[in-house]
Amino acid sequence: MDCRKHIRSLNSPHRLRIFLLIVGLAVSGHLPALAASGPPLRTGLWVTQPIVGEKAENLEAQVRANPHLSGVCLHIGWKDIEKQPGQFDFSAIDKTVAVLRRIGMKYELGIKPGVETPAFLYQQGAQSFETSVRNPHRPNFGAAVTIPIPWDPKYQEGFSRLITKVGERYSSDPLNEMHLPKTPEDRAKWSGMGDYGAKLLDVYKKYTDEWAKAFPKQQVTLHLSQTLDLPSSFFSKIIEYGLSKYPERFTIQNCQLTGRREDTGTLSYDLVQKYQDRAHHGFQSVAGFSHGGERMGSIEMAVLNVVHAKGEYWELWRGDGIDAQITAAIATAWDEGRKLGYDSYKQKLVSEGRYQEQSGGRGGRGRRGGRKALVLPEE
Repeated sequence: MDCRKHIRSLNSPHRLRIFLLIVGLAVSGHLPALAASGPPLRTGLWVTQPIVGEKAENLEAQVRANPHLSGVCLHIGWKDIEKQPGQFDFSAIDKTVAVLRRIGMKYELGIKPGVETPAFLYQQGAQSFETSVRNPHRPNFGAAVTIPIPWDPKYQEGFSRLITKVGERYSSDPLNEMHLPKTPEDRAKWSGMGDYGAKLLDVYKKYTDEWAKAFPKQQVTLHLSQTLDLPSSFFSKIIEYGLSKYPERFTIQNCQLTGRREDTGTLSYDLVQKYQDRAHHGFQSVAGFSHGGERMGSIEMAVLNVVHAKGEYWELWRGDGIDAQITAAIATAWDEGRKLGYDSYKQKLVSEGRYQEQSGGRGGRGRRGGRKALVLPEE
């Protein structure tokens, strides 16, 4: 492979993110410092956005109004594009992507399985289990949901068909990304399934290779989040596998970024720290600054965490990403943090009373940082 040519192709204005499975991550051991291959594949601030289809023109106006955005992370459920076996409807995706292409905005496309798996697969015999939404911050908290067993042959048959169709339609885009995430609903009952760790590892290897083959010029991203009760060696094996096969485009993303305190000590953050010199990496906020500061914290502390890990990009919740004032505050703080570096920026926050040593708390230093974070009352 001509690495230089390959990396140039990854610097074009569009990208695709495909949501694969579920994943939990932990930390283990020390690795030799080896530089990640090539420059960052994605940089700046990105906003998460559901596929809007007929309302794409509204999205265009919102994106045009915010000069601080580098890209848009689109997402849609698998069941919304394959409502009948083998019959794919990409019209909503195409309309939204067309708008972003027209204004020259980079994009990702996330197609989510898990609870978004089409019901017909279960009717065809795919294994599943019932669980409930356990994230108290979700509007459907407590609701019963059905999710697939990822190593079930019928599920894999349908998912491989999806890979083929999406690859045929979108792999010609100059810059696309495949993303392997967790979802909170997908992690409730794995402990009762025997040696699920070995099966899950095989599934990750299988689909990492399938997506990499279907999208040969695309960034491959692993979504890091603390789930399951697997040993840390399991999670390292997934990352080591990706880095060994796709070193120039394998990316890890922490999706639990906060500004409540320094995130060092949490499994997903420590994993990014561990691999930051070997893998491209970025962050997604665990919550929105515009949804209240108790969950997300302050912009300054979140920036400190991104700067400490040398994050290449940062995905914002939609409420933050479409708000030009909040995005400007984040961009300004991040730019300052990068220029000062971790140690000097931390000292600045301490001297200003903005450094938060402990998460939570309604008064003192942590709360003072909320002013610049534009914290609004929680919904």
